[in-house]
Amino acid sequence: MPTLAFALQHYGVLALLVAAFWGLGATALAALRVRLADRWLWQAMAVAVGLGLYLVGLQFLGVAGHLRRAPVLALTAFGGALALWQALRGRRQPAATPAAAPWSTPERLGLVLVLVSLAPTLVAPLQPPLRWDEIMYHLPHAGQWALSGRLDIHDWLRFPWFPYNYDLLYSAALLLQDDLLAHLLHALAGWLVALITFRLGLALGSRLLACAATMGWAYLSATQYATAYIDLGLALFVVGAAVACWHWWQEPDRSGWLLVSAFLLGVAAGSKYQALSYLPLFLAALALRERQPRVWLQAALVFLLPCLYWYARNAWYTGDPVDPLGGRWLGFYDWNAWDHQAQLQDVARVAGWPSPALWPALVALGMPSLWRQAGWRPVLVFALYAGLIWLGTSGYTRYLLPAYPALALLSTQAVLRGARWLGQRLPAALRKPQLGVLALAALLPLAGAEAWQRGAKAVERVAVNATERDALLRQLLPGYAAAQALHAYPGRRIYQFALENLAYYLPQPTWGEVFGPWRNHDRVHLPAAALAHRLRAEGFDTVLMRADVAARFRQDADFARHFRLLIDTPAAQAYDILPHD
Repeated sequence: MPTLAFALQHYGVLALLVAAFWGLGATALAALRVRLADRWLWQAMAVAVGLGLYLVGLQFLGVAGHLRRAPVLALTAFGGALALWQALRGRRQPAATPAAAPWSTPERLGLVLVLVSLAPTLVAPLQPPLRWDEIMYHLPHAGQWALSGRLDIHDWLRFPWFPYNYDLLYSAALLLQDDLLAHLLHALAGWLVALITFRLGLALGSRLLACAATMGWAYLSATQYATAYIDLGLALFVVGAAVACWHWWQEPDRSGWLLVSAFLLGVAAGSKYQALSYLPLFLAALALRERQPRVWLQAALVFLLPCLYWYARNAWYTGDPVDPLGGRWLGFYDWNAWDHQAQLQDVARVAGWPSPALWPALVALGMPSLWRQAGWRPVLVFALYAGLIWLGTSGYTRYLLPAYPALALLSTQAVLRGARWLGQRLPAALRKPQLGVLALAALLPLAGAEAWQRGAKAVERVAVNATERDALLRQLLPGYAAAQALHAYPGRRIYQFALENLAYYLPQPTWGEVFGPWRNHDRVHLPAAALAHRLRAEGFDTVLMRADVAARFRQDADFARHFRLLIDTPAAQAYDILPHD
């Protein structure tokens, strides 16, 4: 019961935020006079647009120095008021919905499988922050902005100059509730992508296609729902921009969907540099369909609205609008050539091929019949473009996530066509519809067992109070005990070695990083005396080291003359830096 109450409390706040997003988005879409026959797809697009508008509001608050609880509550209440207004308007003007055909038994089984595959994602966000990037820089940046109320720069954290639109949601989450709400807001983007994928599958083919493709998205994105990363958000805005662009392509005289597409792509570009790789595809579509300078100007302004701040800020302060990516050509600001090369090597180290479940998409790309279908053509173009860009840049599977819905749809279509072709060549005695029902029914216990395993693991990591949370983090995060012990020594200026992944739980600020001006690389090879001298000269009085790093430093005979043990745990040790002799 405490766990259920804990979950309902967090989901209740999320529901209020979703209502605010929908109110903002539905009002914007109504003002642009854009509608869809598919009311579920329209609702998903309304939430996505509203989420983007909410982010723009948070960005303006941060720039003005008013990113605080009261203004964020006011922004949320404004969205909620618009939601109430739009709901009342909708009741006065009910939309005619054509009667849908009854669901067949295989279709019902497919829908159950979708729900089973998504069920663990409802529990996963309730785990405390554990993943590397979220506690290394996403949540620390968001926490600092929530603390100061402004979008200041924190060069002691990794990637201080990145665009951080989606991370502003995490600042709002910390102001309104806690970091689990940040998880839920990231998961929300994944659930919206699942809904969009399902509705696209229905429009492109069949309910089985929609169910199978949505299951593919759910399983392939499963690891993201317990995090405060931004990859699900990026996928939502890129996919939403593509959907809006396609609807504009079908009716170019109505520029509303074009503006929606430009806006969502701008929100994505303001969330992660990677989104810029999709801009050429958007521009190509615009160039092929539109010649009026007025429309181009409108699209450009709407695109820049949610992302210009980040790039203009970077250009003004660092000389590189995409700092540090342009350092080799525009000059490095806080990074250097070693940092840049080390980052490329790190990405190359984790690069790999996407799940084999997506490989049938290659077959679909070679199907002339799909290319001849107007509905499938944009999916093929988008998937082909995204795949080529991904191959030519990082090759890191997580960076392909925005293309997963398109690839899942194509893979499913290829498999279904292959199964149909094979079924037509089976003996007549085996061509029974009941066999397909049995095959789907056989998947249920397998999917259920896998979902139960993932869900049970997530439930074990739900901590409903501070005591449970502290015990869980001590168990799962090496170095967390030392990080917490340092909070008993306020006012210290701390430098750390090899524990940057604990930045969210360390006293803030704590300096020491892989990249940038506080890089470990410049200090880790110094002898004990030189290290103490340098850290003291930089104003540090405390150093925190991962256990293996500390063991290497202690081999220096002079170490005890310059450092005195302050905190000792199995995974990490903290030392006083003694004054010079």
